[in-house]
Amino acid sequence: MRLIKNFMVLISTLICASVFGQADTTVQQITQPDYGSKSSGLKLKPRLGLGIGTLVFYGDIGGDDAGYHAGSADMAYTLDVTNEITSYLDVRLYTVFGRIHINELTNPRRLNLQSEVRSGGVMLSYNFDHFLPSARSAEPFICAGFESFEFLSKTDLYDANGMRYHYWSDGTIRNIDENAGNADESILLQRDYVYETDLRDLNRDGFGAYPERSFAIPVGAGVQFKATERVRVRLGATYHFSLTDMVDNINEQSTGVRQGNPRNDRFLFSSFSINYDLNPLNIKKREFNPELYDENGELLASLEDTDKDGIADILDKCQGTPEGVPVDSYGCPLDSDKDGFPDYRDEEPNSAHNYVDAEGIAMYDEDIYDRYLMWHDSIAWKGNDELMENFAQVMSDPSKAKQSYRVRVPRNMDNMTQEDINLLLSFKDVETVGEGEDSYYLVGNFDQLPSALKRKIQLGEQGINSNIVEGSTKEGYSEVTITPELQEEVEAAYFAGLEEDSEFNEEIHYRVQVGAFRYKISMGVFADMGDVMTIKGGDGLTRYVSRSYDSMEEAANRRIELLLMGFDGSFITAYQGGGRITLADAGMSVKDSSKDVVVDEENNSIDPDAVVFRVQLGVFNGNVPTETLDKMLALGNVKPRRESDGNTYFLSQSAATLDEIQAILNQAKELGIQDAQIIGDFNGTMIPLEDAMNIKGLNDHQVYSGE
Repeated sequence: MRLIKNFMVLISTLICASVFGQADTTVQQITQPDYGSKSSGLKLKPRLGLGIGTLVFYGDIGGDDAGYHAGSADMAYTLDVTNEITSYLDVRLYTVFGRIHINELTNPRRLNLQSEVRSGGVMLSYNFDHFLPSARSAEPFICAGFESFEFLSKTDLYDANGMRYHYWSDGTIRNIDENAGNADESILLQRDYVYETDLRDLNRDGFGAYPERSFAIPVGAGVQFKATERVRVRLGATYHFSLTDMVDNINEQSTGVRQGNPRNDRFLFSSFSINYDLNPLNIKKREFNPELYDENGELLASLEDTDKDGIADILDKCQGTPEGVPVDSYGCPLDSDKDGFPDYRDEEPNSAHNYVDAEGIAMYDEDIYDRYLMWHDSIAWKGNDELMENFAQVMSDPSKAKQSYRVRVPRNMDNMTQEDINLLLSFKDVETVGEGEDSYYLVGNFDQLPSALKRKIQLGEQGINSNIVEGSTKEGYSEVTITPELQEEVEAAYFAGLEEDSEFNEEIHYRVQVGAFRYKISMGVFADMGDVMTIKGGDGLTRYVSRSYDSMEEAANRRIELLLMGFDGSFITAYQGGGRITLADAGMSVKDSSKDVVVDEENNSIDPDAVVFRVQLGVFNGNVPTETLDKMLALGNVKPRRESDGNTYFLSQSAATLDEIQAILNQAKELGIQDAQIIGDFNGTMIPLEDAMNIKGLNDHQVYSGE
């Protein structure tokens, strides 16, 4: 607090000095300049700055980037006073207030930290004035200095009910240690992210009451823009090398999993600030060309000033300026924002940039684009900027996929047993392609034909018939003809090294089963997953399964992602030696209540609250007829959505219940939108109405057409 008080006293002193040091320079006179005198010495010309930015911590927690991402930055604020020493060097007094937090998710550390950080110091800034032109609106700078800072670090060890967090290897948080004798009595906990425990007071490594303050050396760079005569905008980043390694309560002397590295802790502060010049706007005396004077200082010509702006006609580049209008040293009206419109007739004298309309008002990208649409677009303009702009966007076609050899396995949609399904999923590189009767499985992705043929032989050894195809998912696949010579050569090589080359070995891999449904769900529900495959068995269940993962941790992280996406019933499965095994057999510690079986049962794994209803008003590929557009706009809250098929879908606002969406559908029908229909929306992805109703358990409800 003493640091803050001293800094505020310094700011007050600078402001008072600026106010009392002002001189009356408003009277302009045509005088002969004094070419022999020059001012010298440091002058007090303070600029007050306020800024906001992000503060990122680099220390022993998350130092190897495992389970931690530098993007978890916190907001920070800065207050500074800058004074110009020379044209190229500034001195700046500053203070920074901020907060850092880290949540390291790697096993077995599971450490977290939140710390309040306050710093203050002095910094010198160099702006490359030696190398840049004098008439510039932006200038880069580099800076370095010295500062003092203090920190208060805490950790989140207990939930709101005072229960201690215990992190289990399956990714859950419980109230009892995983290895405790009564672990089966544990309950699930959720972190409350309230950092209640002082790290220094814990004294985990015997460091005692170490100082919670230190010094640091900040080094940074950025760019400064001159917005107006008084206002400057700064963008910069400063790396703070602290002289302590105790901000996160961990150093190289810490014990066990908490042991850190010998490097001191560091901070990165990226900021945006606005600086206001506290000095009066000095209107300089007019500097005249020395050639107008003789050796005695007498004028050689008459200095008539027709427009009375204080600039002689012989030097006035803008004669005829209206009386009373401020001018520059060339007699031209002042143009603060340099947009070509003098301030006296500029409706917006401080425009953000040089693109302005006929009144001098700044035009932004959306304004320019709107005017382009009004001039060029064949769609009648209705003033709904967001709707028109989104619809007018053009998306490029996706690039073609690379050609490759793959092994195709025909799908038997009715008679696959659980054993067949487990065998197929035991291959790490299997996926499904196509929909309905045209779907099949593809195994492998090979650049060389012999490698694909080898995989075909492996599948045949397990009783699975297949053939080899080439092509891509985008353009389709065609069967490859295998010559008898190549078949014989590859078979001989395969069986000669069968033991070491066999696909089935003791390596374990994992998948995440999203769910097993009695009814089939369209792939649109799983659009955000990207790696899902479908398998339907003779038991009537359709399974939706992720790709293969080599480690349990990867699979656990993927399951957590799916839980956040709304797939509440997803679970992990394990495979080894051509079949599915339990997680317990895979060496994992599994609770009795966990889903750990090799035979699937029906489970609706999707959160019904993540599904809403919308009315699809129309689908267009190209311009929308003006009459149709008017009807859709009259409904209100209409949004266009461009899909990968190249079409643009116009959708209504969302509704959580059938009654609400039925009312919107009826309104659309009354407006004359006869093709309107109800669809589902899962996490921003359009899905069929049937899927939405199945997920919400509304199979027995009736949806009317609105006619």
